[in-house]
Amino acid sequence: PVIHDLAGRVASVKTRLPTASWVRPESQHLTFAFLGEQDQSLVPTICGELSSVLSKVPRFRAGLKGCGFFPNSRNARVGWVGLEPEKPFVDVAVLAREAVKKAGVQLDGAEFKAHLTLMRLRDRWPPGSLELFTRTFRDYSSAPFDVASLTLFSSTLAPTGAIHTPLCAISLA
Repeated sequence: PVIHDLAGRVASVKTRLPTASWVRPESQHLTFAFLGEQDQSLVPTICGELSSVLSKVPRFRAGLKGCGFFPNSRNARVGWVGLEPEKPFVDVAVLAREAVKKAGVQLDGAEFKAHLTLMRLRDRWPPGSLELFTRTFRDYSSAPFDVASLTLFSSTLAPTGAIHTPLCAISLA
């Protein structure tokens, strides 16, 4: 229901904005760590390490709130909506990243920011369009939802967008 509500907000504004690559609602996800290309033989080890640490993390309530751009509004490449409270997401990200490193995966070292990507920009938007996006989402606040599990996905790029295939799901405590 939260993603459906967010999709309604996106639909209300995207036709009034310049071209962007909008994330389809069914593809929405939060990335705790991007693992890049990895050998399939690592999947059981990665899943085991993730399960070992995340199965002890308590479930928590969260919500979508606010928005922003990466790297910033002046050089916007990605438009996003935030997640709160941010601390439990950061805590899960730290544990997940440590677990996949322990499984032998080298990570890029990018700082984690709890967010859902709404769209990606190929071309620079004019200031008025950036302001319209910001006005539409800065005060956005979703209904609360439970964060109860983490799923390891394999992503395959296709002309219609990424195809995400679940490899394992870890329930939080």
